This record gives sequence, structure tokens and C-alpha cells, in this order.
Amino acid sequence: MKISKMHFNYIGFYLLFCLSIYGQNAPINFDTYINNVLKNNPLSKKAQNINTYGELNYKSARGNYDPKLNANYGNKYFNGSNYYSNLNSEIKQQLFTNQYLKLGYDYGMGNNINPENYTPNSGLPYFGLEVGLLQGLVIDYNRASVLKAKEYVNYYNAEKNVQLNNLLFDASTKYFEWLFSAKSLMLNNYFMDIANQRLKGIEALSEIGEKASIDTIEASIFYQTRLLDLQSNLIDYQKASNEIASFNWQEYNMSSTLLLYNTTDSLDMYFEKAKNNYLKFLYQDSLNNPVLSKYESFQNVLEIENKLKKELIKPKLNINYNFLSNNVSQINPGFSSNSYKWGANISFPLFLRSSLNDYKMSKINSQNNELELSNKSNELNFKINGLKQTITILALQLQNAERTAKYSKQLVEAEKMKFSNGESSLFILNSRENKWLESELKLAEYKLKFIKTIINIIYLKGNLNYKL
Repeated sequence: MKISKMHFNYIGFYLLFCLSIYGQNAPINFDTYINNVLKNNPLSKKAQNINTYGELNYKSARGNYDPKLNANYGNKYFNGSNYYSNLNSEIKQQLFTNQYLKLGYDYGMGNNINPENYTPNSGLPYFGLEVGLLQGLVIDYNRASVLKAKEYVNYYNAEKNVQLNNLLFDASTKYFEWLFSAKSLMLNNYFMDIANQRLKGIEALSEIGEKASIDTIEASIFYQTRLLDLQSNLIDYQKASNEIASFNWQEYNMSSTLLLYNTTDSLDMYFEKAKNNYLKFLYQDSLNNPVLSKYESFQNVLEIENKLKKELIKPKLNINYNFLSNNVSQINPGFSSNSYKWGANISFPLFLRSSLNDYKMSKINSQNNELELSNKSNELNFKINGLKQTITILALQLQNAERTAKYSKQLVEAEKMKFSNGESSLFILNSRENKWLESELKLAEYKLKFIKTIINIIYLKGNLNYKL
């Protein structure tokens, strides 16, 4: 029975067509792929914006220390008479916490002006100081805002790294799954080619009467099975290619539309790299997961909040002292200790229920964050230790899988000799090849698991160094 070669020719033509498509483009490798993800992927750009947001937030908080200009003017005329004209203007600069330098100018004239607001015709310049001696002396809202915003710079930087770590982990995982699908495609194509060659040989022998026609049917069925496996694997390869294309954005902000990629990489090459360097990833790199950095930065924010809440328990005692000018000239006003204006105000809630309980709640928030940090650190360490144990078991599995693949190949070679000598059947030879293909695919699967375990360790340690 003679089978049509259309299926084999179709697969060969399709693969050559795909090769011609991506052969015209620069080949991709893991390093350039990761660099491109960091540079052009929109999620990477979003993560960079988070970092910028933290820096802008810090600049905004520092703006609370910008000098402030206040001015108030009032004037009343009634029946052609100037009842009063009153101007109060002031520039106020905060120094550190609740201390302010003030430079102002008052002007008050009119028939019915309040005597305390009366000034010489040229007005009354003054220079003064405003200080909170109790609440606000150590820390106040503005100072706390600046200190928290400074810590939030670190917090948002850690959040940026968290998002980049997630992105690179997903991108790396998809890349090595794609290499695995390429390895599977290559294996299935190799074994399909063997099945096709065997079918041609048996067809030729059947024509001269040296092989039974039933052998041709069995060889045809086996070839068709290999062809179906290759077609299924080709679909998986296309799917894997599209998945890495979704990560591999171009400089013109478009995701790559190529279904297949040309690459100089291979699953075996990166398995060897991972095997040679796994001790470095396991023991040399320290745990620096950005999730922990987020908790640590937020803990510093909460400590500042605790300090502020504690400060707010104190009574308010604010002192104002202004040196008044004794020179009516506005060009060169003189200040004297004989001309001054001062005042004080104090306030204190009788029961302190609001400030005390706010402080207690703030302490609880801080304690809870510390507990979460401790738990997350413990969780990451346990996961890393578990992956270290997994690596040990995987190494043994890989040795067994390599031996199985080696022995399966030897059995196929021996069975081929027996089949050529008429001492074996086509069914047994096909079964031997099936076992060989299964063992090769299983070996590739264990290599992928080994690489992905190393990638997982890199992800948990959080150093963002995904280049094996």
C-alpha cells in the first residue's frame, strides 16, 4: 500500500515558510529578549512611572516649606468719610518643625480705625518669630509629611522592583517554555522523518516482494501518528511563540506579530548554564526581595507617624514675638527692642481621648506591619529552602532520565539490527522508538523544570538578575 507524501511535504513547506519569515529578522536570544522587555514592555514603563511618582511626591511634600505670602486689605468709606483703611501683609517661612520667621507690613489709617490697628502714615514694618514650645517642637505635620514622603521614595522604588520582578519572572518562564516547545518540535520532527524513511523503505521492499503488504500498512499508521504528533506540537510552538511575543514589545510601542522566532538559544544550552551556575543562585546571592523592602520602608513611615501621634498628645503652646520698626522710613526701617509686639496661646484637651487613642492605634499598625514583615521573610526563606531541596531531587531525576534516554536509544539501535536481519517485527521496533521519544521528551521536561526552579529562586530572592 502506497501512502501519499502530501502530508510530509506540507509540513516541510510550512516549516520552511516560517523559517523564511523569521530568518529575515535578527535572531532573538534570552539576554536581548529580557533587555527588550525591560526597555519597551508597557508594564515595565508603568513600573518606572511608579518610581517617578514617589520622587514627585517627595518634592511636593518639600513644597510645604516654601515661603508663604499672606495679605489682607479692608477699607470703608461712608458719607465721604474714610472710616478706616487697613492692610496686613506678611511673608512667613517655616524653619524646621513648628518655628517660623516672619517679615510683615501693617498699615492702618482712618477716622474710626481701631486704635490697636493704627500705624504711622508710612505704615509699620515688622520682623518676628513664631515658635511652638510644646506640641510641634520635635515634629509637626509638615516635617512628618517630608520625612514620610522621603521614605515613600524607597517604598515606591520597591514597588517598582516588585512589578519588574513579576514581569521578568513571567517573561523568563514563557521564554524557556518556548525553548521547550522548540525542543519538542525538533524531536517530533526527527522521529517523524525516521518514520517516513522507514515507510519509504518498506514500500520499496513490498514492491519487490521482500516485505508483506501488512507491514506497509503498519508503517503508514505509525507515520500518520508521528505526523499528528508533529502537527499538535507545532500548534503548541505557535502558542508559545505568541506568548513571548506578548512580552517582546518593539520600540514603536507595538507587540511583535511574529508567530515564530529565530534564535541561537536552546533548552539544552540554558540547562547547562543553569547546572553550572546553580550554586551561585542558591547560596551567593542574598535574599533581597523588593516585597520585604516595601514592608521595611512602610515600617519607617509608620514609625514617623507614631512619633507625630505621640507629639500631638502634648499641649499647644505657641509664642509670637515681633520686632517693630521705630523708623517711619520704608526704605530703611530700623528695629528696636523698645518696640515690639508679642503674644502666647495655649490649648489642651482635658481628657486626651482622641490623641491618646490615635497614638495607640498607630502603634498597633506599626506592630502589625512588623509581624507581616517577619511572616513574609519567613515565608520566602521556607520557599527558597524548599526549592533547594527540589533542586537536589531534580538532579537525581535528570541523571535517571539521561540514562533512560541513552538506554532507549541503544535498544532502538539493537532492534534495528534485528529487524534488518529479520529477527524482529515492525511493531516491536516502533514500540522501541516510542519509548525512546518518550524518554527524550521526559528528559527535556526535567531540564525545563530545573531551569524554571532556578528562575523561581531568582524571583524569590528578588535581585532582578535573570540572566543565567
